[in-house]
Amino acid sequence: MPIFQFEAVDGSGQVVRGTEIGPSLDTAIAQLHSRGLEVRQIGVASAPGDPVSSAPPPPQTAPRSVLQSHVVGRAVGTVPLHSLHFFFRQFGTMLKAGINPADALDTLSKQSSSKLSAVLRETRDHVIAGRPASVGFQRYPEIFTPLMMSMVRVGEETGTLDEQCRQLSEYIQRDIELRNMIKRETAMPKITVAASIFIILGANTVIAMMAPGGQGIAAPISIWVGAAVFGFAVFLFVRFVLPIPHIRRGFDSLTLALPWFGKMILGFSMAKFGRAFGALYRSGVSLPRAIELAADSCGNEAVRARVYPAARDLESGRGITETFAATQAFSPIVLDMTRTGETTGNMEEMLTKVAEYYEDEGQVQAQLAAKIFGVLVLLLVAAYVLYIVVGFYVGYFASRFSG
Repeated sequence: MPIFQFEAVDGSGQVVRGTEIGPSLDTAIAQLHSRGLEVRQIGVASAPGDPVSSAPPPPQTAPRSVLQSHVVGRAVGTVPLHSLHFFFRQFGTMLKAGINPADALDTLSKQSSSKLSAVLRETRDHVIAGRPASVGFQRYPEIFTPLMMSMVRVGEETGTLDEQCRQLSEYIQRDIELRNMIKRETAMPKITVAASIFIILGANTVIAMMAPGGQGIAAPISIWVGAAVFGFAVFLFVRFVLPIPHIRRGFDSLTLALPWFGKMILGFSMAKFGRAFGALYRSGVSLPRAIELAADSCGNEAVRARVYPAARDLESGRGITETFAATQAFSPIVLDMTRTGETTGNMEEMLTKVAEYYEDEGQVQAQLAAKIFGVLVLLLVAAYVLYIVVGFYVGYFASRFSG
């Protein structure tokens, strides 16, 4: 946390000079007031003994609009996961080595992509002004998720920001590995689609060369136009309409109600919940708060609505197993594990195992989803080839019999 040097007057009129540690300039002033000191000057010192600067801190940056954060930001302002992984890993390492947070942010801003670089420079200015880094991060929800913000704030409040950054980098690394696994599982269907397009274009080129004016292998233009319009509509819906909370909740409720697919979607969402819950719980976040933030990270509004009441029930003194069972989102295995933890008094270990269980389930669900996607793509390509073959033979026999 920042170190503030101050000059103040105590109750007897004596001038008092010293340092105060606090997460922000306002908090440091409030702490001095609580000790009966009237602050005359206060500023951030990069090292003990630096002269006190009487210049006021830079003003707060103007808040971003909803358009900037949730429309423009989602469209062009996202940052790749590998960039965030690099940032949190390096930031934690530099903090552990004793480097001033402002200097660390300045250095990393020069090594990051243009979007993240601008955010880190802005956050550096906040830190120099005596504000915590989370003030700068929270202005960019398209980059820093609620899980990231929570762990950063925990680190700032407990003085363990370096450790929280390390855990965040590990969490992001597992997410990257999961996405890479999905890419590997879906590589063959993607190659099949690309190859089918290449073969069709190549065949049409050969036909055009050998039989000018002949009909190549193609579907009516209306099919291509319809497919393009449908794809663009899906993109707009997913990127801009689906993030609206009440629309997302209705859509997610509908997907959970689907036979077989609903169970897979629930399992995948709970796996994301488990990964986030494990990271938060290991960071020292209270159980009710960890459940809320992990629910925010599960990626499914319908599941989030089921799990969220569990935090309030736990705060009211209700048992963990009873609370989890009431949500109807946790599997029987998880309920057995929490029941064992409550019985033996070893709840911390059991909750860690719950997180590990859901992480393992996430791997299985992701592999299953990838294989299903591959089969669907292959069936789509097969249907298109069948359409071309049937159309060819219908035209061929029609010309034979008409002639």
